[in-house]
Amino acid sequence: MRELTNGFTPPPEACNTYRALFAGLADLEEDMHKHIHLENSVLFPQALQMAG
Repeated sequence: MRELTNGFTPPPEACNTYRALFAGLADLEEDMHKHIHLENSVLFPQALQMAG
């Protein structure tokens, strides 16, 4: 998404809705990275430990 949106940078003539969309996409990307890190670093290792 970041690459397709030029780093979530809306064009200068973009309306507020378009700008809000890009801001929301940036938030989504950040949230996905946090969740992936949580799964890989905490949840999966705990699940493997519980499985024995």
